[in-house]
Amino acid sequence: MTGTRPAARIELVRRASVEQAIDGGRFGRFDKEILRALAPSGRALAVVRKRRADLPRRGAVLLVHGFAQNRYTWHLSTRSFVNYLADEGFDVFNLELTGHGRSREYGSETARSFEEYVDDASAVIEGLCEVCGLDRTFIVGHSLGGAVCYATATRVPDRIAGVVSIAGLFSFGANPVTRGIARFLEALRPFEPLIRRLGAGVRSRFLGRAIVDRLDETDRLFNLFPMAGWVPGSTEPHVLQERLIRGFDWTGLNILLTMLRWASDGAFEGESGIDYGEAFSSLDLPLLVIAGDRDRLLPPADARPAYDLSESRDKTYKLFSPVHEEVHWGHLDIVLGEKAPTYVWPYVARWLEDRSPIDGGGDAPLRTRGRREPGPA
Repeated sequence: MTGTRPAARIELVRRASVEQAIDGGRFGRFDKEILRALAPSGRALAVVRKRRADLPRRGAVLLVHGFAQNRYTWHLSTRSFVNYLADEGFDVFNLELTGHGRSREYGSETARSFEEYVDDASAVIEGLCEVCGLDRTFIVGHSLGGAVCYATATRVPDRIAGVVSIAGLFSFGANPVTRGIARFLEALRPFEPLIRRLGAGVRSRFLGRAIVDRLDETDRLFNLFPMAGWVPGSTEPHVLQERLIRGFDWTGLNILLTMLRWASDGAFEGESGIDYGEAFSSLDLPLLVIAGDRDRLLPPADARPAYDLSESRDKTYKLFSPVHEEVHWGHLDIVLGEKAPTYVWPYVARWLEDRSPIDGGGDAPLRTRGRREPGPA
């Protein structure tokens, strides 16, 4: 079955050995490869690979960012979930969806549909499995990246070792503000085909910079806002600044329209009518669904249905809260907040380790069919 599916052609752009921060004073040395994945669609996707060549490989993990974000969802200069997983022995691949980050630099345009994300992620998994000697990979998604992981798993289930959703979208609209916006935009439905044909891109970086300029006030006011990106006081200012400036990126207006359609219709469907919610629920794949108790962008009521509806024999739902994890948890801080390395990262790593027997393949470099360009990573 896998041989008949479209696979991305993986090219090695640069390779280097780097010493980078994991968190605080903890550092590690990693083999880093910057990859270009040429999907059958013609779109070029950027992937950064990190691993410890001196450790047996526990398993491969593909990370997928969320709405209007990029690779910095998972990796900052002083705190890196990517490096943490690599230091634990995982082969980590940090994907940037079409139109985001380096993928945009490679010429990939803004996505015109959610299903473009799914097509590309599926092809990238096939390509990575082929050139890296993998049978399966875990996929881990944050926010909209969770939805991408759920949908991708329905395309290539035999390539998926397990799905981890961190504040990941399965249902949408539990926040009343989100529902209100979706209902308001119902008036635009007659014009939606025209809007979609335009395929306009929207840049979110200006929003990140605007928040940074008023970071102290924003952090305090988030206690009052019905929609907030993080729990006030959960993340150090320098970490927030880097996350907001580097991590906010481009997205497509069509993606936003699709998400609001999910909120108004109560269905997780692709633009072609594919019911990804039903298709994923029927899969028997290991599943970990993580939610934050104070997440106002993707409340637990939007994350939990993936667990409740799943027919998997191996499924876990974890709500992070002060009951067991000391503090409240929001949308961005559940990945890169001050307490994330203490509670969230080890929880995810242990779940992955329990389902990924060591294969001893950690010293294998990329078997690329593309060209190698010299230069620092």
